[in-house]
Amino acid sequence: MQVPVLAYHKIDEPTADIKLRGAFTSPRNFARQMRYLKRRNYEFYTASELIDFYNENGVFPPKAVTLTFDDGWKDNYTNAFPIMREFGINATIFLVPSCIGEMSAKVVADGESERRHLSREDILEMSEYGIEFGSHTLNHKLLHQVSDEEVEFEVMESKKVIENILCKPCRVFAYPAGFFTDAAQEAVKRAGYIAAFSTVYGEQENINLYALNRIEILRRNRFLFQFARTIKPLRS
Repeated sequence: MQVPVLAYHKIDEPTADIKLRGAFTSPRNFARQMRYLKRRNYEFYTASELIDFYNENGVFPPKAVTLTFDDGWKDNYTNAFPIMREFGINATIFLVPSCIGEMSAKVVADGESERRHLSREDILEMSEYGIEFGSHTLNHKLLHQVSDEEVEFEVMESKKVIENILCKPCRVFAYPAGFFTDAAQEAVKRAGYIAAFSTVYGEQENINLYALNRIEILRRNRFLFQFARTIKPLRS
């Protein structure tokens, strides 16, 4: 069963210092992609809404799609959010709480410049509109490389910070870079998340709500025919 979730990162043009450009989607191309989905009558769900439907019905909704954004970049507010409002789209953004309101190199590739993350005010405005916020760990630690105790801290503390900002539950989680272990899955469950998302490392055949795959939308999808081919498994 195909999990109808798309994974984005930065909605922006890469600057000259950027070595790894795959995680960038230009605002122009993002708008084209959203228009494509709307014209084909896809229904947009937040990650929690999608999982709630699955838990109630045993299947995902027909013609469903969930947009997710990893890392909580400022450009999700400045570039993606106006487009989502234009098309009446909601989404889920996975935050790294230690980076909120910061210029940080914590999540960029080695040697690249610091980038701005969403501010508390951005998050509150987007939440009021209907954007959901999930956790991407407290410090973007790769969970297959740290101790079980550190995994537990990253998973639990990030949830607390996000809930304190929003005054609402933080229900979903995304593994940094998609990597996870059995211990990480168990930590996510104990923390009270209803689901956790990977990227290319999630299970393909069986639905494991704590190892859900996503379709990554990358810079190479900049032409609409490439985007259409990438999301072809979602067609129903």
